[in-house]
Amino acid sequence: MAGRGRGRGKNVSFNVEALGFGRGEALPGPISQPPPLFPTADFKPVPFQQSEEYDYMLALKQEFLGNMRKSPFFLQASHKRKDIERYSDKYQAAAEVNGKWKPDWRRLPAELKPRVRKKTKSSIKPSVKVKSKVKLSVEDVSKTLEELEKKEVDQGDEEEEEEEEGGKKKEEGEVEEEEDEIYDEEDIEEETDYILSYFDNGEEYGNDDDDADEGPVY
Repeated sequence: MAGRGRGRGKNVSFNVEALGFGRGEALPGPISQPPPLFPTADFKPVPFQQSEEYDYMLALKQEFLGNMRKSPFFLQASHKRKDIERYSDKYQAAAEVNGKWKPDWRRLPAELKPRVRKKTKSSIKPSVKVKSKVKLSVEDVSKTLEELEKKEVDQGDEEEEEEEEGGKKKEEGEVEEEEDEIYDEEDIEEETDYILSYFDNGEEYGNDDDDADEGPVY
């Protein structure tokens, strides 16, 4: 168990001099000042070469960026202005954003080009006869009104006649029913009289033999 422990802390795996001080030296004191804004660069940038080719490439780059910002597909972050809105702001926004985009259709397929369909008038006309409007005079209107009144009067008379005929038929039907009832009562009375007069219950059977004891008569 005692041989397992090893002195790992004695051997340091990194170079202490990379931190800015050597071995055995005291640690640097705390710094209370902020670091410099632009620290010294170890490697300075290569100087820009001025030539016509570089100037042309720079102009193309700026033109490309300007066209992209003016495009209707350019997305801008919506930020609120703390300043007061001015009259010239809307003109600046209109100048920056171009709402219409006119592509070069010679470089694009024809299937992508929108087509505006024009409404074509149909040469075939429906065969519908238009009724000619007839101008009605005052006399024609009065005649039609009189005819309608006559029709209404005739219909009323016909309805009254039908009602009278229906009433007569009802009265005749009631009289016939009463007569049938009278006949039925008379038939019932006759049937009962016949039954009472001709009904033999068998009580008088054998009375002749009891009364005549003398014997049979020849």
